[in-house]
Amino acid sequence: MVNQEGEKGLFTTEEISGSLELIFPIYKFKPTYIESPTRTSIQFEGKHFEDNIGKCINHSCNPNTKVTKLNETDNIALVPIKNIPKGKEITIDYNVTEEKLSHPFKCNCHGKLIRGNKYG
Repeated sequence: MVNQEGEKGLFTTEEISGSLELIFPIYKFKPTYIESPTRTSIQFEGKHFEDNIGKCINHSCNPNTKVTKLNETDNIALVPIKNIPKGKEITIDYNVTEEKLSHPFKCNCHGKLIRGNKYG
């Protein structure tokens, strides 16, 4: 998805309230599980999946959402961990979600290589 400035990613259409204590999903993934990681897959509990919205979520070292399981269900959701103003990009930390990235990259946050948490 592309915003008005031409940036690729997933952006809010309204302000979203977030909290570390409350789990309020802003999106429930509809995962299609795959064997190996891809450029757009997300890893959760050791499995990789593709999702039409999930493939648009970019990395940040200071993310505003996280991927989690909802209660005791099998639903995997994207939940805010802080307030996200209208028009801001929704991000996750790939070093938290991924053991190993299929396409490591230099982070715009600090210029370091993002490879996944397997490498510490």
